[in-house]
Amino acid sequence: MSLRVLALAAVLSTAAAAQETAPEPGGIGGQNVPNAGALGSQAFTDPSQLFSGRAGAFFGLAFNRIPGEGNYVNTIINTEFNLGPVGLGLALPLNLLVYPEPGIVRDDIAYNGVLRKRDWDEPLDYFKLVRFIRYGHKRDPVYVLAGQMWGASIGHGTLVNRYANSLNLDHTKFGLALDVNTTFFGFETMTDSVGDPALIGGRAYVRPFGDTLFLRGWAVGATVVTDRTAPRHYVNAGGTTVPVLQQDDKGNPLVASDSVFAGGVDTEFELLHNSIISLIPYVDLNRIAGAGNGLHAGILTDIYLPVPILDINVQARLEYRMMQPGYIPEYFDQTYDLGRVQYIGTCPAEFTAACPKYVAAQHAHLNAADPGAIDRKGYYGELAFGFAGILQIGGLYQDYEGDPAGASLGLFVTFPKLEVIKLSAYYLRKNMKGFDDAFKLDERSLLAASAAYKIFGPLYLRVDFQRRWELPPGATEIKAVDNFQAGIATFIAF
Repeated sequence: MSLRVLALAAVLSTAAAAQETAPEPGGIGGQNVPNAGALGSQAFTDPSQLFSGRAGAFFGLAFNRIPGEGNYVNTIINTEFNLGPVGLGLALPLNLLVYPEPGIVRDDIAYNGVLRKRDWDEPLDYFKLVRFIRYGHKRDPVYVLAGQMWGASIGHGTLVNRYANSLNLDHTKFGLALDVNTTFFGFETMTDSVGDPALIGGRAYVRPFGDTLFLRGWAVGATVVTDRTAPRHYVNAGGTTVPVLQQDDKGNPLVASDSVFAGGVDTEFELLHNSIISLIPYVDLNRIAGAGNGLHAGILTDIYLPVPILDINVQARLEYRMMQPGYIPEYFDQTYDLGRVQYIGTCPAEFTAACPKYVAAQHAHLNAADPGAIDRKGYYGELAFGFAGILQIGGLYQDYEGDPAGASLGLFVTFPKLEVIKLSAYYLRKNMKGFDDAFKLDERSLLAASAAYKIFGPLYLRVDFQRRWELPPGATEIKAVDNFQAGIATFIAF
C-alpha cells in the first residue's frame, strides 16, 4: 500500500470526516490564498476610494490644507474600468495653491504659483496618474496587480502584512504583485516599486497531495523578503554620518544603506471547508538576519451564517507568538516606509532620538543578555463581521509579555453598498504601552476616514481625512501630516 493511501486512511479516521465537501484549492489562508488574513478585503485599505470596484468616473473639487505650505483646491478625478478579469484605475490628483502660509513664497512651493511642486518633481510622480492595472483577483490561478498597494501581504502575514506603498505625501511608488496558484504548487511575489525597488518579497508553496480528496488542504511554503536599501545610518550631503535625519533638495532622506534579509518556512492544513465554515491551522517560523527568530502558531476561521436578510460572515484569526530579542513580527507592515527610516525604539548612542527600524532591531538583539533566548511571548488576534455586504466592521489587537510597548490596536468600518451615504474609516496604533496610550495621534498612529452623502442625483457632499507622512523642508524628522478635504463630487457609472 502506498504512503499516499496510508495517509489518506489516517485522515479519514479523524477530523476530516466531518467535512461536507472537500477543500478547494482556494481558501482563506496561506498559500491557498495569497495575502492571507482573517480581516476582509475592505480592512485597512484606502478609504478615499469609496466607489472602488465599480466601473465609472468620480469627479470632485475640495479644499485641502497642507501644514507648512498653505491652502489648496484639490481635484478628485478617478476612473475605473473592468472588462472580465482586467481592471484599470486612472486618476488626476491636482493640488492648486490658493494662498500660502505666512512667510511662504508662492513660487517656491508651486509651479507658476499654482501647481504644487512636490507632487510632480520626480519622474515616478507621474505614475500616480495610474492607480492600478489588474488581471484577475486574489485566489485566482493568475493574479497581477501594478500600481498602488494598500494591503499587500505574503503568506499568513507574519513577515509582510498589509504593506502600503502609498502613504508618503511627496514620493509616489508604483508597485507590482504577481501570484500563481495551481493544484500542486504556486507562488506569490511583490515589490514596492518598479522604478527603483527597495522591498522585494516572494513565497513559494507545494501541496504534495493536491489531487486527493482530503489531504489537498495540506501545504508547505517558504518565504524570502529583502529590503535592498534599508537605512543603517543618517548622513549629510557629503556622506558623513550624523546623529539626526537630513534630506536632499527633493525631500528624500539622506542615509547610508545596506540590504536586510528575512525569511521563513511554514505549513498549514485546511481541516474544514464547507458552505458554513473554513478552518485552517498554521505554523510559521521566521528569521530576520541579524535580529533574531520568531515562531507563530495560529488558526484562521471563516464562518458564514445564512441568517435571513443579514447573511452574516465572521472572519477571525488567533495567533500565539514566541520571539527572540530584536525580532519584530510583521516587520514589513503598513508603516514600514516610515519605520525603515525613522523607528521609535531603543537606539544606539550615535542617534539623538529615533533611528532606522533595522538598527533598532539589531541593537536589541546584539545587546540582549541572551540573544538566543525567548524574551517575549504573546497573542495576536483579528475579528471581522460582515452583514449582507452592507456593513463591515472589525479590528485587531496584539500584546506581549516582556515588552512594555509591544501592544497594537486596529479598528475599521465600512459601508460599501449604500447609495445615500458611503463611509469608510480605519485606525491603527502601533507600539503602544496599554489602552491609556491607545488613541494618541502621533508618528505611531495611522488614521484615515472618508464619507460621501448623496445630495441629489449623482451629486455627493464629500469629506476626507487621511494621516500621511512627509519630511518637511529643513526638518530633521519625518512628521505626520493630517490631510483634510471637503467638497462636492459626483459619480457616473459606466
